[in-house]
Amino acid sequence: MERVGWIDFLRGFSMILILAFHTEVYYKEEAATPYYIYTSNAIILFYFISGYLFYRQEAFQLKKRLKSIVRSMLLPYFIFTSLIAIPKLMVRHSEINWMEIAANILTGNASWFIAALIIAEIFFSLLLWISRGKHIWLSIAAIVCFITYFIIPIDLHSFWQWHDALLALFFLYLGYVCHQKSYFFHMINSLFLSLLLLIVLIIIKVGEYYVDLPMRNIAINHACLFLSDAAIWIIWVISIIRYIPKCKMIEWTGKYSIIYYFLCGGCPLITSMLMNRIGFSYDGFLYRYLLTLVVVYIFATAITWFIVRYIPILTGKR
Repeated sequence: MERVGWIDFLRGFSMILILAFHTEVYYKEEAATPYYIYTSNAIILFYFISGYLFYRQEAFQLKKRLKSIVRSMLLPYFIFTSLIAIPKLMVRHSEINWMEIAANILTGNASWFIAALIIAEIFFSLLLWISRGKHIWLSIAAIVCFITYFIIPIDLHSFWQWHDALLALFFLYLGYVCHQKSYFFHMINSLFLSLLLLIVLIIIKVGEYYVDLPMRNIAINHACLFLSDAAIWIIWVISIIRYIPKCKMIEWTGKYSIIYYFLCGGCPLITSMLMNRIGFSYDGFLYRYLLTLVVVYIFATAITWFIVRYIPILTGKR
């Protein structure tokens, strides 16, 4: 399938936002910006785009799709989490417990975001196969997953992150439907509408900030407010993407976004430690954080380029 530039751009943009969050956590030594301000939106956007890519004009082939999931996500998950487990503990000066490391990897807790996406894509594939793509059954399943996510108790260490996979599946479905009903994109091509959506989104974010609801890992603990935030965010992004000039670097990041995600903890951690070691600590200066983020992005990009160039099996590509 031919790659679409704006899809890679949005995935790359999402990964940069996730890198920004982890850089903030390690460099500032706290998550100064609430998770729901932009990080959860980046994750939502990534899930939505993944669902968008599910749709094909030709008949859905379950076997082909499952092979793709194994090759592009499951295999890299096991390889990356195994390779970085020991270095991560050594950098943090933590005790190495082989049984705990193995348990975290095998139960999907070594990388919750990827684990949730893997499970969501597997179940969405099965739904498409069983329902033969009929929207009534897909819609019911997506709605049930969304409601269940907010009803059941929070479990940050659920087996293969099935809890977060429920929400991921809901956004996979939204992306799938938006691709199938492509005329939706032509309905939101007004710059005025984009501005109006941005204003509404800001109002929602301010409301979330003052209400200060607890998080359920990805979402704030208020289904209606979260859904309003997510819907406005997705529609706004779709409405402005046509006005954003192409950027090959961000598109390249999106193309190899899974690799970037596996590096989004280690690169910010190592960079932050080095910055503090040379006397370039945060100390409340925004420009230092921004410069550190640039260094983190360059660092992660260099490692990703090396992997793509010399260890292509880790990219999930043939």
